[in-house]
Amino acid sequence: MTTSPSEPVSPWTHVEDFLRDRGADRMPHPGGTLLAHLSRVARRLAEWGADPDVQAAGLCHAAYGTDGFDESLLATTERATLAALIGERAEALVHLYGSCDRDAVYPLLGGDGPVVFRDRLTGGEHTPSDADLRAFVEITAANELDVLAHNEDLAARYGAALYGLFARSRDLLSAGAWAACTRQLGPYAGAEAAPGLRVTGIDHLVLTVADIERTVDFYQRVLGMEPVTFGDGRRALAFGPSKINLHAAGRELLPHAARPTPGSADLCLVTDTPQTQVLAHLAACGITPEEGPVPRTGARGPFLSTYLRDPDGNLVEISTYPDADG
Repeated sequence: MTTSPSEPVSPWTHVEDFLRDRGADRMPHPGGTLLAHLSRVARRLAEWGADPDVQAAGLCHAAYGTDGFDESLLATTERATLAALIGERAEALVHLYGSCDRDAVYPLLGGDGPVVFRDRLTGGEHTPSDADLRAFVEITAANELDVLAHNEDLAARYGAALYGLFARSRDLLSAGAWAACTRQLGPYAGAEAAPGLRVTGIDHLVLTVADIERTVDFYQRVLGMEPVTFGDGRRALAFGPSKINLHAAGRELLPHAARPTPGSADLCLVTDTPQTQVLAHLAACGITPEEGPVPRTGARGPFLSTYLRDPDGNLVEISTYPDADG
């Protein structure tokens, strides 16, 4: 095998020769042949700074076939042959990638729970290590970006869904991989998704109130929030990782909402206190709930809520998820 002076010499020549012997250079694939695709995937991974095991796994990722490519170069009974060529860790990553049941695994990527892999070949399930999961997502990105770069129909059909998958999983991707996903897939995701902005929580809210100290007393006494003074004597109420900043009506700080009005807010606050105890506490504070406890649906699913009013008439919903309420 010869290379031109301008063509980079592959560090995986012996592996490419093995893949060629197995027919990879004769299998059609977007962008030419399967071997050409595998080599491009390995080069992408190298450009993104992947370690040699991940690069080798990327070069051989379709050796056992995949959920999206039926052809295989080796049977899974030949795993020892591939492991002797590229190393046990790299081969394990090839097997992880090739055996993945994508319909079962992809929806779990980027979620709060563990990513349980289902083996499409055996039906078995297991939870890979964090390092293996990161390698899997990195190889997935390199593979999909190369396929879509060489097939406009597939890009138009799957570009938006793949952008969503990698956006959810961006914490598992290297900086280079995520930049490549944004650059190539962003145009398919729609204007609202293309910038790649992801909101992870609420830092603070602002309430415009008629009487700041009256509001501070209510939220401290009834809801257990901590009064805070910051900046040039500004007042706020801290709870958990968030806070409520207070503006006095008619003396709002810039910038502020277009129509700041006392009593216009509707807040939902989560507590780990059971609702029976919430009711008892409100009664002790002389507060009559407007409604509740009643079943509602929050960001994490069903919960129970009790509603009350603060001194300005803002509606305050106090909610308890089932894991806290029993």
